[in-house]
Amino acid sequence: MRRVQRWWLVPLVLVLVLAGLGAAYWAGISSAAGAETPQATQQTVPVSAAVERRAVTKQVILSGKVVAGAQSAIKATPGVGIARLVVTSSAKSAGDELVPGQLVAVVSGRPLLILPSGVPLYRDISPGQSGPDVKGLQEALNAFGFPVAATGTFDAGTQEGLSSWYRAAGSKAPTTAADGNGGEAPSTAGVMFRWQEFVQIPGDAGKIASIAQPGTVLGEDGVVASVTIAPDTIVARADVLQAESFPVGAPVTVHAGSAVLDTKVSGISAFIPGAPDSSDIPGKDITLPLAPGTAGLGAGQTVTAAPSLPRTLPSLHPGPTPHS
Repeated sequence: MRRVQRWWLVPLVLVLVLAGLGAAYWAGISSAAGAETPQATQQTVPVSAAVERRAVTKQVILSGKVVAGAQSAIKATPGVGIARLVVTSSAKSAGDELVPGQLVAVVSGRPLLILPSGVPLYRDISPGQSGPDVKGLQEALNAFGFPVAATGTFDAGTQEGLSSWYRAAGSKAPTTAADGNGGEAPSTAGVMFRWQEFVQIPGDAGKIASIAQPGTVLGEDGVVASVTIAPDTIVARADVLQAESFPVGAPVTVHAGSAVLDTKVSGISAFIPGAPDSSDIPGKDITLPLAPGTAGLGAGQTVTAAPSLPRTLPSLHPGPTPHS
């Protein structure tokens, strides 16, 4: 049998392969061109976002303590014929406010009255005597609502005013006999001023911290009551660099457990060297006022204090953002 030669199949196959490759190349170009078409339609749409402007700094936090306010003692002094000091009755209780003109207590049967701190208190005054202490007493009587003439002489009008003060306190004013007064101007029988029955408070205002109860026999010092004459404060030690963040008048936020207090710096001490037996660092004491009766803060309590952060409001800043 004769074999038929098919040499023409080879060129045919080559033509078909080349045609396939050309078609694939053309399809790739068309696809790439189609993908680039949407990019030509992109638009930029402005949007707004909330931005808070704040300086990023390291906050200074100090550790401090609540320091009890200064106190002053009210003392009774034995008068003539009094063997010992015993509290007969108390007119005040712990926490009560104390000002001149009030009765503190009755000790050994005699009242203990408060005079303004500006009145010189150093001697008994008998009728007819004069001096700046008499004038100060007269001015005090006027302030208490017992009008007298401020002549500087312990006259009949002054005696009546003093007697009225005693009666308002539930007592009777002491009297003197017409038998002289220690070498000074002669006196006549009448009301006298006995200095042992009066006390004074520094600053003329305070609050009773403690007071002896009726029946208490007072010690040799005669202390009847302790009066707080200055409010509690917060004191925190800062090193030299930290102190720059706490100038006088600067707002400060204090934290003590769940209690939070907003206050201001009231004072800065001079530089205090560190002591070998103390844990306090060398630096300056920052003093912060504490209003009386502040809830959650008591004497000796540990607190933290930091400069109050400025309160800023959010502002809107537009910015371009691509959006398809």
